[in-house]
Amino acid sequence: TAVLEKIVKESLRDRVILFFTFAIPMFFVLIMPFMWGDAPQELMPPLKGGLCLTMITFMMMVAGQSNLAGFIASDRERGLYLRIISMPVTPLKEALGRISGIVVFSLLGAGLVFIVGILYGAEFTGGTTDVVESLGFFVLIMVASTGIGLIIASVVKGESAATHTGIALTLLTAFVGGMFAPYPMLPSFLQVVARIHPVASANASIVYLLQGELVSYYNPLTQWQVILTIMGSCALFAAGVAMYSKLCWRRR
Repeated sequence: TAVLEKIVKESLRDRVILFFTFAIPMFFVLIMPFMWGDAPQELMPPLKGGLCLTMITFMMMVAGQSNLAGFIASDRERGLYLRIISMPVTPLKEALGRISGIVVFSLLGAGLVFIVGILYGAEFTGGTTDVVESLGFFVLIMVASTGIGLIIASVVKGESAATHTGIALTLLTAFVGGMFAPYPMLPSFLQVVARIHPVASANASIVYLLQGELVSYYNPLTQWQVILTIMGSCALFAAGVAMYSKLCWRRR
């Protein structure tokens, strides 16, 4: 609980974190529709809805991959792990506390992005079952993103380097995974990346569930892709926790 509160409070106090995590996704929600000038007006509400969902995913990626990595790297630089390694706290429990803080912070951001999207005309067509299933995919996005954040924090030294590495990976994933461009416009090899990367695949699944294939451009809910998304997310998280426990807690 103490770690959770620490992460949330530090996140809300840091203007840079608030800018990159909250302001940038909301900015894209407001600006990108101007690039759809040729789209029929009746398609604008569902397109805005799909954009809103994607920006929530983007925000969660920044929080999990960049903010989490930056917090861990900062604490390591201050020698925190050398002080707590002898305390009755396991690496897993401490990591889960950090992740819980990131989750709470992300929920606040998701609510803000969603409200901005609704006020700007976003509409969603999914039913209750689709919403519940979408929440499951959002959980997978957070699982994968925090796993990547733990991996970054374990191998990249320095708060600034870890933070910027997380942002770079987030942008790279968004561009090559079809989050910033329609799936049909991607080269064939990037379409494969969009299907196998757990975050990109989960985001496409959410958009498909709540907006339909008209906005997602393909059906990502095939059996093999869903299984791959679940396994990939869990594998990234497990690898992140293992590397965090070994490289951060035992580093002298």
